[in-house]
Amino acid sequence: MAIFLVLILYLCTIKKTIAMRSRFLMLLILTFTAVMSSQAQNLFSGMSYDDVVKTDKKDQKAYFVDLTASWCLPRKLMEQTVFLDQMVKQYVAERYLAIQLDIEDFDAMILKGEYQVKLLPTILFFNATGKMIAKEEGPQTGINFLKLLKKYDTFKS
Repeated sequence: MAIFLVLILYLCTIKKTIAMRSRFLMLLILTFTAVMSSQAQNLFSGMSYDDVVKTDKKDQKAYFVDLTASWCLPRKLMEQTVFLDQMVKQYVAERYLAIQLDIEDFDAMILKGEYQVKLLPTILFFNATGKMIAKEEGPQTGINFLKLLKKYDTFKS
């Protein structure tokens, strides 16, 4: 975060043209968005959907699948807010496996058809045995998403 403050200060000192300032500001915004998005990825496991389905069921936590798309603006907002929320990240780490799939990928297309996904963002919640227990459509706030995680939590501690 400190680097972004330094870059903003640098932007203020540029005495060149307005066009140069505009280009630098766009680069700064794109960099910030990429950094925040990559941090949100930490919430999601690197496992594929098939890997999660094939894992040993007796040791597995419940899981959710976040169906997303590169063009989905509400999802980008959630990546910069909800998925960076420390309480959400901690709860997910302790109680869930989290998978994020692009709606245009093969696994996501199958899930989209099987569970009649018509709206993005959509999050599918599954118990440890792989049975879908809920489908939540539309953007979420951090507080609301945490409530949903607790509501659909089937993990026995």
